[in-house]
Amino acid sequence: MNASAKKKNPLFVVTNNGQDVEEAVGFFDALVKKLGLEPVLEFLQMIFNILMENVGGLVALELFRGILDEFIDGLERLLKVIDPVLAFSFIKR
Repeated sequence: MNASAKKKNPLFVVTNNGQDVEEAVGFFDALVKKLGLEPVLEFLQMIFNILMENVGGLVALELFRGILDEFIDGLERLLKVIDPVLAFSFIKR
């Protein structure tokens, strides 16, 4: 059996004091499900879509990119505080 035909072990997230078990696609998905961040990500995606619909030119796009870069930098700083080892494995700059 070749490496591409091997099936990986599935990743599961247990929540609600062991009453709910969900399969996760990857580590990030498991982290989002474990911390209950699905509504937050949906809200951020909705804001992102609204902003992208209203970007009318290059200046607005650069402004939006700056705001998004600041947001990502904040998330990276938060990840470094929460788990420095995990942050080292994710952040490549």
